[in-house]
Order: sequence, then C-alpha cells, then structure tokens
Amino acid sequence: MVITSASNSKVLLVRKLQDKKYRNRFKQYCIEGVRLYQEALRFGKKPLEVFVKQSLSDKLNIDGATVVEDNVFDKMSDTVSSQGLIAVLPIEDNDTVASGNCLVLDSLQDPGNVGTLLRTACATGFDTVYLYRCVDVYSPKCVRSAMSAHFAINLVTVDDFDVLKQRISNCRVVCADMDGKDVSQFQYNEPIALVLGNEGNGIGDYFNEISDDVVSLSMKNNLESLNVAVAGSILMYILGGKQ
Repeated sequence: MVITSASNSKVLLVRKLQDKKYRNRFKQYCIEGVRLYQEALRFGKKPLEVFVKQSLSDKLNIDGATVVEDNVFDKMSDTVSSQGLIAVLPIEDNDTVASGNCLVLDSLQDPGNVGTLLRTACATGFDTVYLYRCVDVYSPKCVRSAMSAHFAINLVTVDDFDVLKQRISNCRVVCADMDGKDVSQFQYNEPIALVLGNEGNGIGDYFNEISDDVVSLSMKNNLESLNVAVAGSILMYILGGKQ
C-alpha cells in the first residue's frame, strides 16, 4: 500500500508534529534522514512509525515502513533536501535526579544553540540536560542540530524552579558568567551542574540562591563574550576533564 493523499491521517499527524502544540499533545516528535534513524535504532529507540519516499523505497529497503508518494512525502518533510525517510518517536517523560555531571540551560531560545550544547554534553559525559523555560528541545531544528544526542542522554524539561533545584541537589552548581573567576582556578571532586543562561540576558537572578561558583573563560583582544553554544562547549570540555 502506498499513501497517495495529503489528507491521509498519518500524513496529517506528521505535519502537525512540526508544531510544538501537537508535539506536547501527542507526546511524539519526528526525525528525518537515514543517519538519524540508524542512530535512534543504535540507542535502542523504537519508532512508532517510519515513512519512506516512494522513489527511494527500494534503495532504503526498511521493513515495516509506510511508502508515501513523492509529492505527498515532500509535504511531510521539514527539510529542503529530504533523504526520503521520516520516523515518528515517542517523547518520554523524564524526572531524572542528577547523579553525575549535568547541564542546566536557563531560558535559551535558539534551537541551534540548544542542539549544539546537547551534542557537546553527550560527547563530554554531561549525561543529563535540564531545560528550564527553554525553546522546545524536540523542534525539528534542535533535533537536527543535536545530531542524535536526543537518543543518548537524559533530557528533562522543567518549568518549576523548585523542581529544578531538587533535581540538581546532588551537584555543585557552577554558573557561567563573564564576571566569574577564570575556570582554570577551579578543581572539582564532585558532580557539577553547569548552568548556562539566555543568549541575551544571561542567567536569571533566581540562580543566585543555589550557585556555588561562578566561572568564566579568559579571552584576549577585549572580546565581550562568546556565543553561548561555543562558551558552553568549551566549559564542558574543561570542567569534565577536571574530575
């Protein structure tokens, strides 16, 4: 069977999942591309649905996949140059309390920044990321930017600061700020929660009550600051290697 109508219920669901409102309602999100699909399987994720473009179905040869006529598939895709594969995955509820190094993102709004930070967290052993009032971590751009990190680490979306405090209570809270001390001055023998703030406003004042240290990166040429994804990635490599 080949789906040939853009009004097919499965097609309509995939299109709806491009919208945060429906991702929240159905607790599902989409991934696109062969590599992301293979990575999802490698990390033990089980797609709810897999769709392949009709003209590529023989080449992709995925058992159980639903074949979709090319022009209909293009309406389902969120990318300009689709690889011909879309999978729907469940959004899993996660209430992890950090026991190792974790990353806390405070009000970040750029999905590319968030995705990059997830990828670096995955690479540096910060295996839980708390997203406090951030952009939707399951948005298509964020998923693409993270390049499979969604499947490998704990992602915890939190809107209540008291809940966040409890989740990171086992960690030393280390906030990143331009006015902090050079990160090279610190050595840790305990799990840390590295806090990164909003692209324009930095970390909210509410973190003052739980912050143990404030760190910064030394910079030459009187630079004002670095992009949060760049600065956060550098800090994760430095702090992760200090333990």
